[in-house]
Amino acid sequence: MVAAGPPSICYLCRRKFPSRDLLIRHERMSDFHRQNTEKQEEHTQHRKDELRSAITNLRQMIYDIDGSVGGAEEAVQAHRTVLEMQLRQLLGEYGQAQELLEDCRNQKLASRDGASAKRVLTREARVGKLMFSAGVSSWRGNKDVQEDRYLIEIELLSPEGLAIAGFAVLDGHSGSLCVDQMVERLPANLQKCLSTKPSLTEEYLTQAVTEACLLTDDEFLHKARELEVLDGSTLILALIFPETGHGAREAGACRVLIANVGDSRAVLCRACTNPDGEPGLAAVRLSEDHKPGRADEQRRIEAQGGLVDVQGVWRVFTPGPTTFGGRAIARWGLAVSRAFGDLLLKEPERFGCSGVLPGGLINAIPEIQTVDISASDRFLVLACDGVWDVLSDEESVVACAGQNSCDLAANALVRRSFAAGSDDNLTALILTWRSDGS
Repeated sequence: MVAAGPPSICYLCRRKFPSRDLLIRHERMSDFHRQNTEKQEEHTQHRKDELRSAITNLRQMIYDIDGSVGGAEEAVQAHRTVLEMQLRQLLGEYGQAQELLEDCRNQKLASRDGASAKRVLTREARVGKLMFSAGVSSWRGNKDVQEDRYLIEIELLSPEGLAIAGFAVLDGHSGSLCVDQMVERLPANLQKCLSTKPSLTEEYLTQAVTEACLLTDDEFLHKARELEVLDGSTLILALIFPETGHGAREAGACRVLIANVGDSRAVLCRACTNPDGEPGLAAVRLSEDHKPGRADEQRRIEAQGGLVDVQGVWRVFTPGPTTFGGRAIARWGLAVSRAFGDLLLKEPERFGCSGVLPGGLINAIPEIQTVDISASDRFLVLACDGVWDVLSDEESVVACAGQNSCDLAANALVRRSFAAGSDDNLTALILTWRSDGS
């Protein structure tokens, strides 16, 4: 017997269809479905606004208790505990409301663009003796536009013909032109640069990734000069490759190369033993954020003639006025010290800024780290700064660890970040692995 597939039901419109194709047609073309989707979105947005107000009030009440003279009294602390429980409940509902809004937005895209709007959210790939599974979740959040992107299907071949699997999270800013071109060009440039190497080694792969990043940046800067645009993007990239040569631990063992440009981040979850002797999980950071306030980054920027100052957060600034796109800009700044694009900070002298040396105040040179994938490693998190602005490395691991699949883990991390107060775009990609067994 052939097992029956899932029922073709539109639960929003309370209608059942004879086939999956007719259900998809209904969701894309039915005015009745569109109207119901809009009503659901309006209702959910209203509920989300109510929850946000209630969360703000509860946080203020907890803050007032902590600052009160009698805050240490038992009855007061009991009341605080009740408020914290209520706050956790509301934060969960707040995240769920946003998840519904994100689903509505995705349905609108599918209705408008058809099959071209379908997003790939999971992937499996075999490298060496390991099978890798990846899942991603990406929310627009409270911003007006979605400038995050991700790459989950990078497939490269070494000069010897060995498979390399790639995954990336990209966080655009000042527009989407740069991040969209990176999605289009970076995989091809990685393969192009890798193909020029004599073999697959850590040294040659590192060279290829660095060259590909600079090539991709140069390609966009050429476009940015023609259009006079300020678009830019960060990148966190993971390449899984098999160990080769005499130094390999064993046949089919794998390593991961992490390349970072900007303030997206990679965190590895590794099994460990807690101080009490019980098994636990540790968060191991595999990249360092490129912030202008980082001591070595600040020295480099200032040596080029740039300014580093706090304006809400640490930022790199042009030291003087510029003229860009037909308008005068007194001072232009950015909250990351490395990025793709960002023409005005790469070539400020071209636009009338004096006192700077050639070579740019920021660059797109990736910092690269390579680590073994060992038996104690559990999963890898790649995420944009919208996650790391509100969650620690350890909190991200906890949010993911209890989930049954990579896509559920990614969604749990994004939802947790939103509930924790992130107003940025949110994208998380989770990668795990198992023995292939073949």
